[in-house]
Amino acid sequence: MNGIGLADHIAHAVTNHGMKLILNPTEQCNLRCKYCYESFALHQMKTEVVNGVLALVEKRARAGLEWLEVEFFGGEPLAAWKVVAKLSEGLSAICQHHGVRLMGGMTTNLTLLDRTRLDALVDRGFFFFQVTLDGPKSVHDERRTTLGAKGTFDQIWENLLLLKRSDHPVEVMLRIHFDPATSKLLHTSGFIRDLANAFVVGDDRFSIHFNPLEPWGRASQSGIAFFSNQDAADDALSTLLTQSIMAGVPTRQLPQAEAMAPTGESGHMVCYAARANSFVVRSDGRIAKCTVAFENEKNTVGRLLPSGELEIDHQRHMPWLRGLISGDAESLRCPAIGII
Repeated sequence: MNGIGLADHIAHAVTNHGMKLILNPTEQCNLRCKYCYESFALHQMKTEVVNGVLALVEKRARAGLEWLEVEFFGGEPLAAWKVVAKLSEGLSAICQHHGVRLMGGMTTNLTLLDRTRLDALVDRGFFFFQVTLDGPKSVHDERRTTLGAKGTFDQIWENLLLLKRSDHPVEVMLRIHFDPATSKLLHTSGFIRDLANAFVVGDDRFSIHFNPLEPWGRASQSGIAFFSNQDAADDALSTLLTQSIMAGVPTRQLPQAEAMAPTGESGHMVCYAARANSFVVRSDGRIAKCTVAFENEKNTVGRLLPSGELEIDHQRHMPWLRGLISGDAESLRCPAIGII
C-alpha cells in the first residue's frame, strides 16, 4: 500500500470486505536460530482447527468477502507440509468459487522447499515468500542452524536459486537481519553485492529488506549485542540502503528506501496486529494478534471453533486496535508496545 494516505490504510484495516489470516500449520521448527523467541511448545495444527479455518473463510466468502490475505507462519510452515497442502488447496477452491481475490504466501526458512511444493503453492495462489539470511555464510551458519547445529546457508541459497530459475510470478522478500556487529560486514564482505547480482538486479520478483535484530523474548539471552536505541538502528539501516543502491539494487526493490522518505505519506504503516480484520490462528486454535509474543497471555484474544466461528474476547482485543481510533502513529506501527 505504498504511496497512499493514512486514512486509506486505516480503511483497509477495518473493512469487512477483506481479511488477513496468519496461519501456524505447526509451531515446531527444523532450525534453532540463535536469537529465536519461540518456545516450540505446540505441535502440528489440529484437524478441527484446519476445518475451522476453511469454515471461517467459507462463511465470510458467502457474506461478501472480496479479498483474503493468507500467510503461513510457524515454527516452520513447510515442516507441516500436509497441513499447508490441505489449507492452501481448500482456501484456493473457496476463493475461486466465490470470486474472492486470494493473496497467499509464507514466512519460511526455505530449507524444506522443493519444486513439487513450489508448483503446488503457486498453482493455489501462494506467490509470496519471505526468507531470512543473516549475512555471508560465516555469519549466517553461526546463527541459523539446524537442530543438529549444522549451518543452513547453502541449502537456503540453493532453494533461492530454485525460485530464481522458475518462471513462476513469485514475490520473494529477502529479509536480511543485522545488528551492530554485522551491519558493516554486510557491505565490506561483498555480501550485498553478491546477493543483488545473484537474485535482485534485473529480476523484479526479488527485493531486499533489512531488519535490525531486536531482543524479543529469549533472543535477549542470545549473546548478540542489540542496538542501544532506534536512532542507532536507523542510522545503520540508512547506510545499508545507500550501500545497496551503490551495489546496483533499484530503489523499488528496497522497500525501506521509500518508507524512510522524510516527506510524503508513504511512511504511514499499519501493523497487521493493529488491524481489526487481521488474526493469527495458532496451531491449537487460539487467536492471537502478534507473531512475536505467543507466550504472553495478553496476545491471546480468542479462539477459532471448528464451525468457523471466531470467539473474540473484546476486552483483550480492543487495546490492539487503539491506534485505529486515536490515529496515533506509534500505536499503529507496533500496538504490542504498551500491551506486552
